[in-house]
Amino acid sequence: MIRKHITEQTAIFFSVTKWVVLSSFVGVMIGAIVTLFLKILQIAETSRSDIPFSYYYLLPFALFLTVWIVRKFAPNAEGHGTEKVIEAVHKRYGQIDIAVIPVKLFATVLTIFAGGSVGKEGPGAQIGAGAASWLSDILKFSPEDRKKLVICGISAGFASVFGTPIAGAIFGVEVLIIGVILYDVLLPSFIAGFAAFTTAQFLGVEYTYFDVHFYQNISLDIPLILQVVAAGLFFGFISD
Repeated sequence: MIRKHITEQTAIFFSVTKWVVLSSFVGVMIGAIVTLFLKILQIAETSRSDIPFSYYYLLPFALFLTVWIVRKFAPNAEGHGTEKVIEAVHKRYGQIDIAVIPVKLFATVLTIFAGGSVGKEGPGAQIGAGAASWLSDILKFSPEDRKKLVICGISAGFASVFGTPIAGAIFGVEVLIIGVILYDVLLPSFIAGFAAFTTAQFLGVEYTYFDVHFYQNISLDIPLILQVVAAGLFFGFISD
């Protein structure tokens, strides 16, 4: 019984150590990649003024070019990015083509430069997932371990894009499987998120935070509450 207990504790120790090291490395790596992405994006946005005409006239040509590049070199990079990451985690154990990283980075920067309405969270998550999947292939991980590392990569990508390591970790372990938290990858996701966030800050990324004040003295406006309830019922019936 004692020998069995020691064996179990030793296995847990090595497993925890393994994932602490891996998630830390993945976080630093993805934090550096996302920093490069954000720096290039910043340069692209500030260089718009150098164009002798309004930059949004380039939008049709930029969209055509990005669609062609994505379909030609990395079809998995199309779309918002988050849905492709979810699909890869659920259907392919996190297997993502490494070409997604440069293609997604270039397509996003070009689209935003031309005035396209795209965000950074999807590309950040997809870039992080692609980097983690690439590392898993190099280390010849099992499908389950690759899936865990890719989730850490997603958390790191999200955390370093927005400067929100906790939200990034929760996004990686909960949003991908709605309503269910993958507890065995919770600690690695937090470590990867904080490592990526710290790396991005160290490399010069500045995040914008808003000071939100919460007041304990809340006046109850009964007529307003009744109006909100009535509006909720009305929109609920309309949506049906």
